[in-house]
Amino acid sequence: MNEHPQDNSKRNMRVGQRALSGVVALGIREGLMRIVAFGGDIILFRLIAPDVFGLILPITFIAGIIKHFSDLGLAASLVQSQKEPDEQDLRTVFTIQLLLASIAGTIVFFVGPLLIQSLDEGKPDHWMIRVFGISVFFSAFRVIPASMLERHLQFSRLAIGDIAGTIWFYAAGIFLALSGAGPWALITAHVGASLIPIAVLNTLKPWVPALEIHRQRIWPNLDFGAKFQAQRLLLMLKDSLIPILGPAAFGRTSTGLLSWADKLAQQPLLFTQLVARVSLPTFSRLQSDRAAVLLGTHLALKWTSLVTFPVFIVIFVFASDITRVIYGPQWIDGVSVLYWLAANAVLVPVNGLLLPIMNAVGRSGLMTCFAAIWSISSWAIAFLLIALGHGFASVAMALALSQAIATISIVFVAWKTIGIDVVKAVGNPAITAVVVGVVARFIVDPMNVNIYVLVIGSVGCLFAYCAILYATDGKEIRSELGQVAGLRNN
Repeated sequence: MNEHPQDNSKRNMRVGQRALSGVVALGIREGLMRIVAFGGDIILFRLIAPDVFGLILPITFIAGIIKHFSDLGLAASLVQSQKEPDEQDLRTVFTIQLLLASIAGTIVFFVGPLLIQSLDEGKPDHWMIRVFGISVFFSAFRVIPASMLERHLQFSRLAIGDIAGTIWFYAAGIFLALSGAGPWALITAHVGASLIPIAVLNTLKPWVPALEIHRQRIWPNLDFGAKFQAQRLLLMLKDSLIPILGPAAFGRTSTGLLSWADKLAQQPLLFTQLVARVSLPTFSRLQSDRAAVLLGTHLALKWTSLVTFPVFIVIFVFASDITRVIYGPQWIDGVSVLYWLAANAVLVPVNGLLLPIMNAVGRSGLMTCFAAIWSISSWAIAFLLIALGHGFASVAMALALSQAIATISIVFVAWKTIGIDVVKAVGNPAITAVVVGVVARFIVDPMNVNIYVLVIGSVGCLFAYCAILYATDGKEIRSELGQVAGLRNN
């Protein structure tokens, strides 16, 4: 029996309300935590030298990618499934995940040291990566509570786990760095930040683990999950340019500079990450309603761009000044790659949202092929640039160029397959950001920037961006804000 249009509209309204509430809940909590994290990063980057970050980055990445290999995307399948998972689904997913996590943890413990030794220029302590085997094993206990909270759009509870992990990371990291623990300060911070959210989520969404496999439940969960996880692994392969190619080709210090520049370039993406996190479960609920998908995608792209692009203006205009004034002279050599990595990150509000939306509406196979081409192209470009003599900047340039190619490709695919008009959604914010950024750069260039000029100039850029945007698109912005306010009030 077909669903009545009015009932369908009410259902979509409820989904929209839950999604909006999720973004608001995550935004408030993680927005405040991002401020804390930004301050914590500054302290850590001032306390710890670039070569230490260059030592730790490949360790955390290798442990992470081995853990991801143990995840067949079963958690994502619980989120995306149109029918509500029952206890047999949950037990089957957990049992398989625990088995795979046990294997992955063992690999991290025994094989991880050999991998790190082959990449690093020195002789790192093998226990630096072995301790990650513990967090890999316990990651299986996060799958069910996190998936069900995400499926039911209960992002306020998910945010509590993230906050607990963030607090641990910076509290432990800064304390141990001040105590002279060196690289172990970052190792302890990373491992604790992985384990603590697991305990928090199991408290907020209790579920009694049970070892049980129902063979008839494996394939329905594996079909979507395997494709989704393949995408994640392929995109991790793309992102491995910094933690894998960096230390292998250019050493610890260059890797540390790339890591710092990438983290700073990612700072404006908070809102993008929140919306992307909500997109898979939200659009999975709406996938049968094409009109709702198109409208939701347009609003997500437009408002993510509206909020994100002005912060990138500040980075492009004040990159060297932010580095010198805030982070310290030891990071100055990373400014050149910061521009490239910021160019890479500024495109994330487009393809970073289109990817989960395309997955949610049933295009996971196509997106897996897309991710494979993207990853291969990034490594190919990097090797070409290294051969041409661009040094460690080749890594950042390859990420930016492959991101541009990927963005053009996914925009075209989204338009041809679903009808999403990305240019209409992000065109005006993008043009406004470019105009303000170019003008501001000419104004700031001859100035001797200190902390006061940096703050005033940043606020001035944001104000100019908002003023121009409101003058050119004020009526539409007011209308959309009214719709969002009405949805939130309902």
